[in-house]
Amino acid sequence: MKFARYLEENAVDEWRKAYLNYAGLKKLIKRVKLHYDARKTGTVPVSESSSHPAARLLRSGTSYLARGQRTVPRYGALGDPEEQDPLPPVTLDGTGLETGVLPAEPVRADSKMVDAGLEATISRQFDEQERLFFYALDHEVDRMVEFYDARELEAVERLSTLVSQLIELAEHRRTYKTRTKRIDGGHLKNIWSKVPRGLDAEELQRLRLSAQGRELQPSSREPTSSDEDVGHQRREHALEQIHDLNLVDVGETSKEPRHYDPVHYKTARKKLRAAVVENYRALEILNNYAILNRTGLNKILKKFDKALQVHLWDMYYEERIQQRSLVVSPTVPQMLHALEDIFANYFEHGDKKRARDILRLGVTHALLPHETGHHRSTFVTGLYIGIALCLVIEAFDHIMHKSTRALIPKWPQLLITYAVFFLPTLFAVLFGLNLIAWQHVRINAVFIFEFDATTAIDPSQYFELPSLCLWLLALCFYQSFTAMPDDERYVSATTWPLLWLAAVALLLCNPLPIMHRSGRAWFLRSCARVLTGGLIGSIEFRDFFLGDEMNSIAYSVSNMWLVQCEYRSAWQSTCNPAATYWTPVLSSLPAFLRLMQCIRRQYDCKGTTHVHLVNAAKYASTICHAFAYFAFRTTGSQSSVRFVWWIVSATINACFTSSWDILMDWNLLHREARYPFLRMHLSFEDIWPMYYVAMVTNVLIRFVWVIYLFGSPSTLPLLTFIAAVLEVFRRWLWNFIRLENEHIGNADTYKIVRELPLPYPVKRHRLDKDGEPLDSSHAPTPTKAQPYHEDQVLASLARTRQRLAQHRGPDT
Repeated sequence: MKFARYLEENAVDEWRKAYLNYAGLKKLIKRVKLHYDARKTGTVPVSESSSHPAARLLRSGTSYLARGQRTVPRYGALGDPEEQDPLPPVTLDGTGLETGVLPAEPVRADSKMVDAGLEATISRQFDEQERLFFYALDHEVDRMVEFYDARELEAVERLSTLVSQLIELAEHRRTYKTRTKRIDGGHLKNIWSKVPRGLDAEELQRLRLSAQGRELQPSSREPTSSDEDVGHQRREHALEQIHDLNLVDVGETSKEPRHYDPVHYKTARKKLRAAVVENYRALEILNNYAILNRTGLNKILKKFDKALQVHLWDMYYEERIQQRSLVVSPTVPQMLHALEDIFANYFEHGDKKRARDILRLGVTHALLPHETGHHRSTFVTGLYIGIALCLVIEAFDHIMHKSTRALIPKWPQLLITYAVFFLPTLFAVLFGLNLIAWQHVRINAVFIFEFDATTAIDPSQYFELPSLCLWLLALCFYQSFTAMPDDERYVSATTWPLLWLAAVALLLCNPLPIMHRSGRAWFLRSCARVLTGGLIGSIEFRDFFLGDEMNSIAYSVSNMWLVQCEYRSAWQSTCNPAATYWTPVLSSLPAFLRLMQCIRRQYDCKGTTHVHLVNAAKYASTICHAFAYFAFRTTGSQSSVRFVWWIVSATINACFTSSWDILMDWNLLHREARYPFLRMHLSFEDIWPMYYVAMVTNVLIRFVWVIYLFGSPSTLPLLTFIAAVLEVFRRWLWNFIRLENEHIGNADTYKIVRELPLPYPVKRHRLDKDGEPLDSSHAPTPTKAQPYHEDQVLASLARTRQRLAQHRGPDT
């Protein structure tokens, strides 16, 4: 495999700008080669067009080093310079490379340092334009080393914070064990002692003999310590290993006495377990970054030597690269081993193999986010959807017959009921196409949505559950309109929707480890967070993303009152959505939840920005639109004030939401973009016209309420359903670009670590203008669950830099 392709496939997309510009350096080598050959032979190639094959550009004459001469090549060797064509220029145009600050005067070839070093060798063999390759390569090396050092420093700070949290966890564990170890009377203790909890062979044998009234004979080997003491020794040993690295202050914890709540121990342990996995993932990505760039530097230097028939690879690598931290720093590998020991001794009872497997599994989606084949899932999905389409077509064929409608007098209400359930199911199926597209362009949806990387599923696996729900819905729909009442196994047509709803609830809430239980649990937890409206906990991306998705199925939410009313009244045609305020209340409920989320985000940002208040005003306009439309429907007259109120509120809402979609959610309409009115970086650049289609479609569907002006009361249910389906497809297109914009934002800030909450207060350090920590008395009081914010990353910055420099040694 070509290394350029290998680098493209294995580079982390959030850090793509920080990797070696291998493709640009290859282009520059071709230009240098063309100039070098022309200068040596004194001839200019017939054409410098890029349409010529690379092989034609790589034709060269006699090697300069093979001549055994040290004289500077003469440009006028074949005639007067004025009569010769100019040499092919060497430029950085189109390569994406920079050179930084060029030297004022390059070393002359006749210097006394002719054989003394790399600079003299380069100056002797290449002219000023050809040396542009080395200037560009120097800049690339400096840029990568600077980036690596910054990320390494952040990793050390995160490890320091994590170690202090683990020390607190050990103290918390002692409190927890002290409170739960002994119960007066001993009866409950004896009962619990017989419950298997990961027992080894000896304990299992003891339980078997106890059931038979016998006792296990004691072993001749006397135990040296209890299980609790062994576990404590393992954890102490893991911390000692980190202390030996001389990178973090293992003993740096708060000296104030702490009072730990035993009830919260397991929650704290779970949070720190996730934090260790996330830190390990970040370190593995950084280690992979160093390996890929070292390999790329070696290959590009060898390619330069091969193209120009010179031998500078070993000299350049030894003088400019070999002693840089990107190559010699042992910090990241040592921290990886330290985290493996910590995870094994704190969370896996000393099982290092299992700990290593769990930690490395979490890195898979970050380092290898490629399409993987799940042929069974693809086959099952296609089977479900294919059968569902056949069932729906057959059911509609029966509905067209007057005899079927005569047997089911309430068929219009039944169709609305199925439409209510169909829209979320269709949305779930379409979301799988979003996942496939994001994976194809390397948008890290696993990281953005905060999936558990150890259990995250592939898009083809995701399709299984939505397609199964779609098939079940189609089956119930078919049974409702094709079953005959004279059949002894006949089930009422209105019963089938309830059976589908119960089946879906059972599938989602099933506690058995089947049908991707971790994904279902993530979805249920996320929906619960959305329903709280930000009242419990801070707002994350997945919260307001799912809130926006819920806004697009407002049709289903608003008609839930109609569905329950029909079942409660035994389908007696007494339910009128236009006569109850439940209709606008439920219709505006998703917008109200998003408004609450915006208010919570404004509160969390402490007034640093007011964009969340503007966003809240957008959802307030959506709520006004819902109530204005309800007020208009109660009269039905287009000459009333309510009609004018609805038109005005609908226009304001459509303009507000469509402009926010394009400007804020998608971040488009940039004048300086390569494609007019888009943006500089596009993940779907191969199909860039799609952005214009999405913008036009988004605006048009935002004004879909116009179709209500041309309908009658009899066609209103159909028009409402058409508008709801169009809104689902609009949101489906919106998803593509919204997540792309979030991914680009992460890439601009090199964000690859989730902001996970920590269970214990974090000691923060404020730095003065010289980088020295201020007195702790001026620092604010830390709060309970604190994420890895910039303050934590810069905590003890001066001391960490000093320890890191000592750890690398004076030569690095």
